[in-house]
Amino acid sequence: METPTRFASGSDRSKVARLAWQGRIFGAYFVQFLKMRLAYRMDFFIDTLAVGFSLLIQLAVLGVLFSKVRELDGWSFPQVLFIYGFSLVPLGLFNLVSVNLYGFADEYLIGGRFDRVLLRPVGSLAQVIFESFNVSGLNEIFLGLAVMAHASWKLGADFGVIDLLALLFLAPGAALVYLGVFLAITAVSFWVEDKMGLAPPVYNLIRFSRYPITIYSLPVRIFLTFVLPFAWVAFYPAAWFVGGPELAKVALATPLVGVVVFTGAALMWRRGVRNYVSTGS
Repeated sequence: METPTRFASGSDRSKVARLAWQGRIFGAYFVQFLKMRLAYRMDFFIDTLAVGFSLLIQLAVLGVLFSKVRELDGWSFPQVLFIYGFSLVPLGLFNLVSVNLYGFADEYLIGGRFDRVLLRPVGSLAQVIFESFNVSGLNEIFLGLAVMAHASWKLGADFGVIDLLALLFLAPGAALVYLGVFLAITAVSFWVEDKMGLAPPVYNLIRFSRYPITIYSLPVRIFLTFVLPFAWVAFYPAAWFVGGPELAKVALATPLVGVVVFTGAALMWRRGVRNYVSTGS
């Protein structure tokens, strides 16, 4: 069980100072990891090519689809392309910090690394998330921005400063939805031995979020909005830019949805930590 810790300079530091202190630690984590990762530049280059090739295949499928039909339930090819590009930005943000979630059960619980995490004066969840990074997430972010820029040009859209601020507001909120969903799956590892059975099929469902949700039947729309809320990682936030005034209002709820989903998952994690019994290794 996690207990409050004291700082070397005393326990009278404010919460803001504590957050700043932890922020500097995690920043150092990231800088050090980036230095190590970029030391093998060929690997980084190959990762970039692999992500780009996968993206080209998926865009080619979209191109073939729209060569047969002019619109998809009223959505034009550039609009769908924009939604697709937007989906890559929060996905890249999520993939950047989620690498330890996938191997958490084996590496931390069974392997005994979680005992060491609990001994440090930093929150266990923050440590697990920021101990390692997946730099290929940066590739998805850059490619997503490039696809959005191309789609905007096709649409003849004139996005301004407010739209840029909206992107900075909506993309992290959508990434929180991703993080919350998969953190909840990871937290189940504290109780269930077969920990990673749900993650792969759930991850595969992400592809459904890359298209306008209006093309699906009502049960699917309800499922992707309220049960497994992947509609909030692409369609709803992207609707701020390409969905019209009514959907733009809905898009503003994205960060709130992200906070709610992530908070629920964090509470599951906290309860799981309390349930944790050391391996003794």
